[in-house]
Amino acid sequence: MLRATESLRSAPVPTRRRPTLLVAAIAAAGLVGAACSEQSAALRVGDTTVSQSDFEDELDGFAELQGGDAVRGDARDSYTQEFVGAVLRQRIGFILTEQLFDEEGLELTEDDIAATAAQAGDQLDGMPRDLRDSLIEDVARQSRLANELGEEEYSRALTDAADSTDIEVSSHYGSWDTEEFTVVPPEGPAGGEPSQGEADQPSGEG
Repeated sequence: MLRATESLRSAPVPTRRRPTLLVAAIAAAGLVGAACSEQSAALRVGDTTVSQSDFEDELDGFAELQGGDAVRGDARDSYTQEFVGAVLRQRIGFILTEQLFDEEGLELTEDDIAATAAQAGDQLDGMPRDLRDSLIEDVARQSRLANELGEEEYSRALTDAADSTDIEVSSHYGSWDTEEFTVVPPEGPAGGEPSQGEADQPSGEG
């Protein structure tokens, strides 16, 4: 699971250890379905789109777990750039992992999900049920793929997938750095923070 200061290239490979959460260590929720075309896109990874609405629900869910104030930006209704970038990076990692998972012909089992839920314990009790369930599935899928491929091969496959996949981040939240595999904060005045509101066109590509 990615930490707030890490990129996909340097990401530690997940194991079946008890998952920890944002910001110190992130296990972001799994809103990886295609978004409604009428909504602005916060993120596109290949053929998968995450709407602004879904992404901001995700931010709100994790902010609630953090007590809110720790990840709030200076502007009204905003979060820190580190927090937003960390959630985006983890979201990208989960989407790429799901693509690799499907390419390997794997199927997520009830046992996989139950094991991850048991490891999470009560850490996610403050999160809305749909976000919690989606997160559990994402972490279970990540752990299963790492176990199937081996840690080194999984890390290599994730890096290769990021290299070969078009990745676009809304300029409202930043841009995707194809060299470092991380999210660069949006340009703006010093101390500016991403806020909730209408997203601009995604930028960056894999």
